[in-house]
Amino acid sequence: MYLTPLCQLPYPAPSDAADIPAHLQSLATALDSRTVLRFTDAADRTAKVTAPQAGMVAWLTTPGLLTVYNGSGWVSVHEPADSGWQTLTPGTGFVAGVNGLAGYPALQYRKIDNRVHLRGWISPATAGTVIARASTLLTLPAGARPATIAGLAAICSDTVTANYNQEGTTRLEITPAGLVRNLGQNTVAGYTFIGFPDNTFFFVD
Repeated sequence: MYLTPLCQLPYPAPSDAADIPAHLQSLATALDSRTVLRFTDAADRTAKVTAPQAGMVAWLTTPGLLTVYNGSGWVSVHEPADSGWQTLTPGTGFVAGVNGLAGYPALQYRKIDNRVHLRGWISPATAGTVIARASTLLTLPAGARPATIAGLAAICSDTVTANYNQEGTTRLEITPAGLVRNLGQNTVAGYTFIGFPDNTFFFVD
């Protein structure tokens, strides 16, 4: 009996007795542990795979998880948890988008594993109102909050073109309680809406 060089799969040598069923059985048995095994759950897998080998891959119907045996135990094959884009509710005194201007999308968040992405715009409920320093723009939901205070740079702008601060950036602070606060400069020529760049994100751990 010969063996393939990579997976060590058996196939008959010229000197082997002509026994097609036996040869097919040997090949099928060798392949059985190298395919993606399917089990109802972890208990079913443990009961049926009594001597797992490193590299074995098994699908568990419950909880819907792909696992691999790493030589010392079964571990999940990583598939990032993704919440998809979720709409955020502005804080008191604020509205989604840019008040008085069309085409600016509302604020959203998306959690991918331990990373939270933000995008969209927010502005005061009264159009043209300057956003005060230390004001709370919104509160992030549980599960999308940093373990410690996170700082982000965001876009700020003013609808009044004569103002000095018409286009620029501002500093935002996100607390473990989920409060998103504006810590940028507040001047007479202050900004009236804030936007999160598409690549804005922070970690929750």
